[in-house]
Amino acid sequence: LTGPTGSGKTTFLGQASLDLAEQGINVLWGSFEIKNTRLMHKLLQQYMKDVLPIGLQNKDLSPEERQRQMEGLTALADKFETLPMHFMKFHGGSDVDDVLDAMEYAAYVHDVEHIILDNMQFMISRQSAAGKGSSYDKFDMQDIAVEKFRKFATEYNVHVTLVVHPRKEDEGAKLGISSFYGSAKATQEADTVLILQNDGKRKFLDVKKNRFDGTLGHVPLFFQRKSGRYSETDAASSPPQRTSIPNGVSALKGDARAMASSASVYHDIRNQHPLS
Repeated sequence: LTGPTGSGKTTFLGQASLDLAEQGINVLWGSFEIKNTRLMHKLLQQYMKDVLPIGLQNKDLSPEERQRQMEGLTALADKFETLPMHFMKFHGGSDVDDVLDAMEYAAYVHDVEHIILDNMQFMISRQSAAGKGSSYDKFDMQDIAVEKFRKFATEYNVHVTLVVHPRKEDEGAKLGISSFYGSAKATQEADTVLILQNDGKRKFLDVKKNRFDGTLGHVPLFFQRKSGRYSETDAASSPPQRTSIPNGVSALKGDARAMASSASVYHDIRNQHPLS
């Protein structure tokens, strides 16, 4: 997966990971760019589908209302804790073999089926700096990492989603497979290549490669700021449904299918013409 800086790659993957976890699929997060505490805040907001009740000390609330909000946040966190979602402790530059050891442990102990690594450049930055630091060294290190992750996914029968930043492109320019930073190995080894496109006017998920049945296409994405989630239709015409958990705070309940789920995206892609 790639996309321009600030296009919402982590937001998209957070929503997708919640959808998988709510379906009972064990998910492992490796966030090398964003600390787990910040990632957790984003996931909790997406899980609640609403603004989190934080910063209560700065709000003009009665003691009873403040207590109710705090109880609601605690209940939401308790409910979130039941999801089969796990997190690596790595952050920033990390040794690829150490990351693979953690992935192997999670696959054995927690039966993890989907692993998200966000992102490649932050993960290998320290190793590249330890060498000569040339562009060739960085590309070579990235190729080795991609090869190891590909081998791991095949041997352990898990899905690995790897975020790779794009090359420097003109702002608003449409990205293609050749836009991935580094050599062509990342896109050659991948079964599926996804690009979050953003031309300044619209945002959509572009499927550039699909080894499963070859179907290519795109899905429109609309960001809902309040819930921190994407939808396939304009938020104004279809606001997110909310229900109440026992303590009275709005939270996700019931269907729990994220609008950017793999099944939903796959279904929509099949009914659209490929991009020209």
